[in-house]
Amino acid sequence: MGAENGNTANVPTHDGTWRVRIRSTTGDVLGAGILLGSETVLTCAHVIPEDGRPLPATEVRVDLVGVPDAEPVSARVAPGCWVPQRADSCGDVALLRLSRPQPAEHAAPLFRLPPVSRRPVRMCGFPDGNDDGMWFLGSLAGAAGPRAEWVQVNPETPGDVVRYGFSGAGVEDEQTHHVIGMVVSRYDDSDRVPSAERRRFSYMIPVETIVRHLPQVARWAGGEAGVDPRLVSPLTDGVQDIGFAQRLALWLRRESLAGREGIADVETVVIEDDDSDRNGALSRAVTLADRELSGGGAEEAVSTAPRDTVPPIGSLDLAIDVTGRTDTDVAKRVADRMDLKSLGDTSPLSRIRANAVPLTIVAVSVDRAHDPEALVRFMKLLADRGSRLMLVFRDRRAPGLHLAERLFRPERARIDAWLDELAGQVTRTEGREREAAERRALLSPALNAPYTRNAPALRINLLRLRDDPELHTHHIIAKMAAFEHSVSTVLRHAEAALCAADEQLRRIPELRSLLTPYAVRLGAMGAAERPELIPLQRAAFDLLRSVPYDVPAAEEAVDRFVRAVNEIRP
Repeated sequence: MGAENGNTANVPTHDGTWRVRIRSTTGDVLGAGILLGSETVLTCAHVIPEDGRPLPATEVRVDLVGVPDAEPVSARVAPGCWVPQRADSCGDVALLRLSRPQPAEHAAPLFRLPPVSRRPVRMCGFPDGNDDGMWFLGSLAGAAGPRAEWVQVNPETPGDVVRYGFSGAGVEDEQTHHVIGMVVSRYDDSDRVPSAERRRFSYMIPVETIVRHLPQVARWAGGEAGVDPRLVSPLTDGVQDIGFAQRLALWLRRESLAGREGIADVETVVIEDDDSDRNGALSRAVTLADRELSGGGAEEAVSTAPRDTVPPIGSLDLAIDVTGRTDTDVAKRVADRMDLKSLGDTSPLSRIRANAVPLTIVAVSVDRAHDPEALVRFMKLLADRGSRLMLVFRDRRAPGLHLAERLFRPERARIDAWLDELAGQVTRTEGREREAAERRALLSPALNAPYTRNAPALRINLLRLRDDPELHTHHIIAKMAAFEHSVSTVLRHAEAALCAADEQLRRIPELRSLLTPYAVRLGAMGAAERPELIPLQRAAFDLLRSVPYDVPAAEEAVDRFVRAVNEIRP
C-alpha cells in the first residue's frame, strides 16, 4: 500500500485538489496518487498492473477527485519513471504521464520534511465500498521498514489504518497542509497475537526518499535539502580514516537521549582544514545518512565500505556549513527545514522557541561563524529543544570550543545517576545470562547455538567508565550512550537465548502428557501380548527423563510409539 505527494510551490493548497484516484480501464479502483505539475501523477509502482515488460504499458484511468466536474483522463507509466519494489521492499514508486494536461494550480505542495515523531498527519484513500474517498488521521512515529526507507504512521484511532485502495495516497501534514509522504503499506499482527497486544499502523515513503528513487520529482518538491552543497561527498574516494568514520557512523546510529532530562546529546569534534582524511569521512557520513543523497553511487560506496563505517539512511536531519553565518541565519535554516510555524512573532528564533526541535544536526566550522560564541549559545537552545548535535570546529584553541565544553558539561549528579542506572542494567543482563546458561545446560549441546556470555566484560567496562578522566565532561555522553547500546544488545541476545531454551524445554512436559495416555492404553490392551512395543515405550520414557534433554530425539521416539499403538487392531 502506499502514497505521497508532489509540488513545486511552497504555498500549500488547503482543499486537496491534488488527490487522485487510479482505476483500471474497466473501472476497478487500483489505488491513489498525487498530481504533480499539470501532467504527472506520483503513485506506488505496485498500484499499476504489470504486463511483463520492463516498463509496464498498462493504461489506467485517473480521476481528480478533489476537482469538481473534472473529467477522467487516461495515463501510463512515464519513460524512466518506474521503480518497482525490490526484494528488500525498497523502491515501489512510479510516475504516470497523463494523456491530457490538467490545471497546474491543482498540483500537490510536496515538501521535504524530517519525519519528526508525533507530527499529526492525514491521508485519503479509496477503500472497498468508498470509491469517493475516506480520510484517516495519524501521527508520525519515526523511521521503520526496509533499510529505514519508510516512516511509521500511528493511527489516531484503531480504525485509521490504511488498507487496499490507499496505496499511493498523499500524506498531508496537518499543520502546514504540505504533502510530506506517500502511503506504501500497513502492518497488522492481529492474526498472530492476543487482542490486548495487537499492533496496527501504516507506513509512508517520505518525499526525500521518493526523490532519491525518482530524481525527476525534485522539480516539484519544496523545502530545505538536508545537506548543504559544500558538504556533499561524491563518494568516490573511499574511507581513509576508518576509525573516525566508525566514530561518525556510531554517533549517527545511536538513539536519541531525549528522555534523559538535563543531559544534552552534544559532541564536539576538531577537524583541521588540511586534514583531508577526516574532512572526507565527515562529508561521506552526512551524504550516506541523508535520505535524498544516499542513492545512486551510494550503493557501491556502501557495498565496499569498511566494517561499521556506514550510518543508517535517514539518521541525519541537517548538515550545515555555518562559515560566515549568523545565529539568525542558522535559526532560519533549522526552522525552514522543519517547516516550523509560530503565532505572532514569526522570527526564526521565535519559531524554534515555540516548537520541539528533535533533529540530528551536524554543524561544520562553528568557529568560522559570524559570531562563534553567539552561535554556540544558539546551539544550546537547539539542544534544550531536543536536538542531537555534532559541532565541528577547525581550531582546538577556538574560544567557541571552550564555551561549548562549558555549556554542555553535564551535571555530576545526572551522570552519576545514569551510571547507577547502567549498573542496574548490567546486573539484569548478568541475571539473564545466568538463567540462559542454566536452561541451556538442561538441553543437549547439539540444540544450543554458540553463545558467549558477555556480561562479565560489561562489568569491566562499567568500572572503566566510572574511572574515565572525561567522566564529568560532555565527551563522556558518547561513551555512555555507546555503552548503554552495548548493554541493550547483550541483554537482547541473552533473552533470545533464554527464550529459545525455554521453547525447547516446554516440549518435555507436553511430550510426557502425550506419552502417558498411550502407555496406559497399551497396558489396557495387554502389553505382554505386544512385546515389540515395550522397547519403543521404554525409549520414549528414557529420553523424557534423561538430562540433558535431546528434544528432537524425544519427539521422534514419542511419535514412533504413538503411531505403533494407534496401528494396533482391536
